[in-house]
Amino acid sequence: MRDRAKSGLHHAGWVTLALALVYTLVVSTDLLLEQGDYSQPMHRAVGACGLVAFATLMFATVRHWVAWILGVLCYLVMKTIFSLLLFSPLAPPRLWSIEFGLLLGLAVLLCARYARREPQKMESAGLVGLVLALSFALVCDSNSALLFGVVLLTAIQLAYRTKGRTSKLNAGYPLSRKTFHPRSAS
Repeated sequence: MRDRAKSGLHHAGWVTLALALVYTLVVSTDLLLEQGDYSQPMHRAVGACGLVAFATLMFATVRHWVAWILGVLCYLVMKTIFSLLLFSPLAPPRLWSIEFGLLLGLAVLLCARYARREPQKMESAGLVGLVLALSFALVCDSNSALLFGVVLLTAIQLAYRTKGRTSKLNAGYPLSRKTFHPRSAS
C-alpha cells in the first residue's frame, strides 16, 4: 500500500510539473505578444526569455515528453470535434474550428511516428517548433501559427525520409566516380 501511495505521488508530481510548464509557456507567449494588461517592453523581454528557456528545456528533454504531446494533440482533436458536433454558442466560429481540427489531425499523424522511436536532433527541433506554434495559435486565436508548425515538421520529416532513401540507394554503389558499364566489362 505504501508503494502505491509513493507511485501516486510520483505521478501527481509529474502531472503538476507538466501543467506548470504549460502554464509558463502560455504566459510567456502572452507576455511576448503584449496580450492583456502587459504592454511594457520589460514584459516582452521576460516573455522572450521565458520562451527561449522553455524551448531549450524542451529540446533537451524531447524523448520524455514526445508521447505526452501526442496525447495532448489527440485530446485537442477530440475536443474540437465535439465542439463542432454540439454547436456550442461558446465555441469559436465553425470555419476556424474546422481548420484547427484538421491542422491538429495532421500534427497527430506527424507525431505518431515518435511514439515508437526517438526523434533525431532536427526532428526534435521541429517538435519544439510545433509546440511553440500551438502556444501562439492558442494565444492569438489564429491558425496560421499552427499551420507554420505543421509545415515545418512536415518539411523536416520529408527531408529525413529522402535522406534515408538516398543513403539506402547509394549503399550498394562503389565510391568512385566511374560508372560501371556492362559492355566495357567484356
